[in-house]
Formats: sequence, C-alpha cells, structure tokens
Amino acid sequence: MSRAQNGCRGGGRGTKEPLLIDAVIGKVVKRNCRNLSAAWIDYKKAFDSVPHTWLKRVLELYKVDCTVRDFLGQYMGQWSTILCHLGERMTAAENHIRIRRGIFQGDCLSPIWFCLSLNPLSTLLEGSGRGFQLRRGGTKVTHLFYMDDLKLFASSRSHLVELLNITCDFSNSIGKGLGTDKCAVLHVERGRVANSEGIDLSMPINIRILSEAETYRYLGMSQNIGVDEAGMKQSVCDVFYARLTKVLNSLLSGVDSDRTKRSGQKSPHYNDVPQDASSEIVSNEAVLAAEAGWARLFKRAYHA
Repeated sequence: MSRAQNGCRGGGRGTKEPLLIDAVIGKVVKRNCRNLSAAWIDYKKAFDSVPHTWLKRVLELYKVDCTVRDFLGQYMGQWSTILCHLGERMTAAENHIRIRRGIFQGDCLSPIWFCLSLNPLSTLLEGSGRGFQLRRGGTKVTHLFYMDDLKLFASSRSHLVELLNITCDFSNSIGKGLGTDKCAVLHVERGRVANSEGIDLSMPINIRILSEAETYRYLGMSQNIGVDEAGMKQSVCDVFYARLTKVLNSLLSGVDSDRTKRSGQKSPHYNDVPQDASSEIVSNEAVLAAEAGWARLFKRAYHA
C-alpha cells in the first residue's frame, strides 16, 4: 500500500498524519512566501461505483494468491437483489438483479480492497515527478489519500493540471466518476491566494477555484492555505455548547428523577441553571482545550 494512503495502512494514525502534513505545507507556504497549487478531489459514490471487473483486476496486478482471487470472484458473482413494492416482489423469484458495481464497507476486507483499487493512482502520481517540496532536495509530496479523499499538491498551475489529468484519466479508465461539485482548486502565489478564471483539463469538467475568503472542508477541517483555526475553534465551541444544552435539558444531567418525584420536588431544568455558569464552562474548558490541541499540533509540525 502506498505511504500516501492513510486509510487502511498498517501502523497509520488515521487522519492525524495527512492533516499534520497538510498543516506543515500550509505553514511553509505562508512563512516562506512560496507558490503552491492544490486540488481537493471527491469521488461520486466511491464505494458504490467501483466496478467488480476492476476489483478482480487489481488483485491480479498485486499478485494476490489465485485461490483467494477465485473465492472472491465467485463470492461477488453471487451478489444480487430483487425489487419489492409494499412488501411484494415485482420480479419473479428466479429473476434476480445482478450487482456488478460497488463494495461493502462494514467488514474488515472491503475497505482494504477498496484502497488497493486506488493504489495504482498513487503510483502514477508519484511517478509523474511533480509535487511540492518542503525544502530543496527534499521529498516531493504529490498527494495525500484517506480512503477516497484525495488532495493533490504541485509547485505551479501547469504541474497541477498534469496531476489532475492523470487523476481524471485513471478514474475514467476504471469507470469511476468525480463529484465535480465537491472538487476544488486553490492557487497560491508568494504566500497569498491568487485569483484564477479556471483550468483546462483533458476531460470537459468544471472545478471551482477557491478565493481567499472561501474554505474547503477536508477530513473534518475547514481549509484554505492552511487550517482555518479561528473557524474551527468557534465550531468546537458551538458543538460543545449545543451538546451541553441538550444534556442539561435531559434527565442525563445527574438528577435522580425518581428521588425528586417521590419527594414532590420539581426536577431542575436547564433554565434554572445560571447562564453565566454554562458560558464560563465553554469559554474556560472548550476554548482552552481547543487552543491547547492546536498548539500541540503546530508545535509538532514545526519540529517535523
């Protein structure tokens, strides 16, 4: 499995590694006034659209044992469904609809198999010679993968177009479509977001260009050049306060409802709790915790 794939790689740390690498790149671009072109790629119904023919082919490419290949091929060949309306079949019992696309998500094999189906794309991108170098003579970062969430990096617009064309051609060849409405491109010149009218690709697709005021949500984080720290802190506070309000308005607030009912007392309600107290909890605990977390993240990034 490619090191750029953090979704099912053994010993990986989930989204922490790609987010940390992305944060380091953003800091280097801003601090050193570097040029950067990046793209976020979203696949349309990624797990549901991968063809079974490609899933079988990728097992051959990576020389998986033929016994395992035969078993998985026969296993997929039995996938079928029927149409029902109001509990009654609309097709004859023998007329099952064969499923020729898609893969499961809830078992231990399918996610790894899915990542393996996208692994040749990582090989093509890394072999292109394009990417972004953190320092002179260092390793080029061409892309980051987390399952089907892909982000491309290049040092110029023309190099990014090459990476996008490789991605589009590969995706088209295996029958997977891009969710172009959820894709985005960002161009940075001398550390600042640059305006652009659009990009010309080998396929007739339109990808929106992010402006300086716009962000893209990648792996749960709102990004532009880097992570929108202020926005994420506010988001953490909003979610925390909303959940706190929900808990205080329920019987999960630590009140023994049976005891209060037996004694004839009124169960305390959230409105009985001083508003200053809850807001103090948010400001002192949630905000400080968020700030401490981001401080540790960027401290690690600087020393990487």
